Amino acid sequence: MRNLLMAATLVALPCAVQAAPSVGVGDDGDARTVAPLPPQLEPAQRDAYRAVFAAIRSGRWQDAQLALDGMAPGPLHSVARAELYTAKGSPKVPVEALVSLLNEAPELPQAEAVRRLAAARGATDLPPLPVAQRLIWNDGAPRRVRAKATASDLIAADLAQKMQPFVKADDGPSAEALLISTSGLSGEALTEWQARIAWIYFLSGNDAKVRELGAQAAAGVGDWAVQGRWMAALAAWRQKDCAAAEEGFEGVAARAGDVDLRAAGLYWASRADMVCARPDRIQGRLKAAAQFGESFYGQLARQALAMREPAVKAPGIGPSDWARIDRRPNVRIAAALVEIGESDLADDVIRQQAKIGNPAEFASLIRLAEALDLPATTLFLAHNLPNGVTATAEARYPAPNWTPDSGWRIDKALVYAHALEESRFRKAVTSPAGAYGLMQIMPAAATDFARERGTAIDKAALTRPSTNMDIGQRDLERLRDMGLTGGLLPKVIAAYNAGPKPVGEWNSLVHDGGDPLLYIESIPYWETRGYVTTVLRNYWMYEARTGKPALASRAALAQGLWPRFPGLSGATAVRMTPAREARTMVAAVQPQRSAPRVAAPVVVAATRATMPAPAAAAPLVVAATERAPVAPLTVVSARTAPVLAATPTPPIGTTARVAAIVKAIPSAVKAAAGAVADSELLKAAGAAMAMQPQALVGALADTISIGGKPD
Repeated sequence: MRNLLMAATLVALPCAVQAAPSVGVGDDGDARTVAPLPPQLEPAQRDAYRAVFAAIRSGRWQDAQLALDGMAPGPLHSVARAELYTAKGSPKVPVEALVSLLNEAPELPQAEAVRRLAAARGATDLPPLPVAQRLIWNDGAPRRVRAKATASDLIAADLAQKMQPFVKADDGPSAEALLISTSGLSGEALTEWQARIAWIYFLSGNDAKVRELGAQAAAGVGDWAVQGRWMAALAAWRQKDCAAAEEGFEGVAARAGDVDLRAAGLYWASRADMVCARPDRIQGRLKAAAQFGESFYGQLARQALAMREPAVKAPGIGPSDWARIDRRPNVRIAAALVEIGESDLADDVIRQQAKIGNPAEFASLIRLAEALDLPATTLFLAHNLPNGVTATAEARYPAPNWTPDSGWRIDKALVYAHALEESRFRKAVTSPAGAYGLMQIMPAAATDFARERGTAIDKAALTRPSTNMDIGQRDLERLRDMGLTGGLLPKVIAAYNAGPKPVGEWNSLVHDGGDPLLYIESIPYWETRGYVTTVLRNYWMYEARTGKPALASRAALAQGLWPRFPGLSGATAVRMTPAREARTMVAAVQPQRSAPRVAAPVVVAATRATMPAPAAAAPLVVAATERAPVAPLTVVSARTAPVLAATPTPPIGTTARVAAIVKAIPSAVKAAAGAVADSELLKAAGAAMAMQPQALVGALADTISIGGKPD
């Protein structure tokens, strides 16, 4: 028979973890069921064309020309000549050759440059080129938008200069005094600085001042008014003032200009409603947040509601796609270029075809780019669309069939989640700070990596996906194993962005009370706050694509738990208290004892790790209010639900609430015993019934309420 585990949670309705829809999974773990594209080149052609492009790249113009002239015409002759004719420093080409190439291949991405060369050399009777359609930018996945500084106010500009020392020193009182002494500020500037100073107080843990300044900003104008309201609501949450927090978060959801912050306001309002014992409001807020399903909090809301994710289309190109586009010269050229390792040029060719091609073929081009392992172009097409064309969410999370030099040692979905945010899969991109490639590897990190392996790595190697990802996953492993992250996934992600030193400082500076979501929203760096939520969202989208049975880290955060780095032994998530956090930071990622694997335990009080509930259509039975319990209270089967649901709910914040549950447990177990014939279950039930009520109260914490009814 099917047993039910329903864990008590702080953050939202208890939910069963739904299995992702099943899709075909290849040997590499990716959801790939589509057969490879038909080869465009014979083996001898591949070798010959590789030699031609190598000669062009190294400036050996005559060798390239002779090689092309000595070969039978093939699929890549036109694009190779276009590259040769337009390469910087290449010799002057007769005008007849330029005109001939334009007549032969007007669809190439180099065609416009070739046409200009021909016109400059006197050609007049030139063939027309295909007309490029306008592609419209599509934002796609939401992200938090930073409120802009007031730029048009001269007094505000002067104030900003004077404020800098106080902002850098996190000196709220001095900053506030300066603001009070400044007259003539516009309404927008005044609101901005009230919110900024509220943030300084928030970082120092002065919640009373946060609420004071935040309320002043909330009464102001512009985007900073919403920021002030958000900070005041978070401060009220930290003060356990659930009513004020709920009102503030509700106001954020109603007034925020961006989807991500609206979803955040709705989700946090549902958390406040849970604490305030307002179950009638929770589901509506979560459903509203879940509409923004590609946002971080929209994902958490979907988890809290146990919503099934839509079926995930297997990536790649199907027979109907290929039949639709295989006659396009650029399509066959791109496929052939990938066969010889010229993926950057293949990117250009597919993007050109997207601009000049039929909009009805656009979706097939996106799938072609993915099938050819061209993730940067997949993203480009997913965000730059012809009028009237839409892209699926999956296209915004390309998963190339790449492998690090030393193989996969950590979850590839997590590596891709970082690469998507770090570089948008641009292999050769360099940051202003000097970081290279997919995972934005710093030269010093590459040097350390090479020294460990007794090899040499130059900057060119960092543009190779296999090498860049290998160093990137090594950096993630190193951060995972540091005591300052404790192997906790949000802290590892934060450290990858901000560096380990700031994360170590935040362990003592951030006032999160063991709440992982409050930790994330309290990260002092704006960029890192957004980075953590974006990478986690990316990770969950990639996990859904690969058909994983459960999104463990998403389930953990929806239950108020800290997800641990994937692949570590022991529990997948932990609940943190200040004492436990101190131990965890010291022990780093030493193996932890996981929860006992009994068939269906009634109470798991001996472990501090909470097991995710299995997928099941289950009634809501127990919900935590002010503080989540150390261990979950679990109900054996649906037959126990009426017993617990009928238990009177005492006033909030009293130990009588737990005592009521404790008194109900023997009856609940007896009610289930007739339907469950499992010796391990009954043994666990008997042990729970034998516990003294006060001992059980201590194990569960002091503020659990009974709530809900079978759905």
